[in-house]
Amino acid sequence: MSDELKSAWEIALEKMEGREDMAVEKLTQEQKAAIGEIRKKYQARVAESEISTQSRIKEALQSGAYDEVEKLQLHLTEDKQRLNREMDKEVEKIRKGN
Repeated sequence: MSDELKSAWEIALEKMEGREDMAVEKLTQEQKAAIGEIRKKYQARVAESEISTQSRIKEALQSGAYDEVEKLQLHLTEDKQRLNREMDKEVEKIRKGN
């Protein structure tokens, strides 16, 4: 037995290594880099959407269009969810090697 303490994460990974149904995929450096780039791209798109929407919300508040504020907030939430789904699909393609 090793004298080195292991984190709960390391222990869980060791337990999962022996199980086929819980196999952890090993990603290549290229895959990791591609996934990182995808995440950066979508983080930027989410930030862009947030900035644009916040600007429009500010304008709506100044003009007293409070019902428009709620619509804009809902649109922002839906846009972020859509972008996250797109990101997840692209990441999954990379993980599967497509």
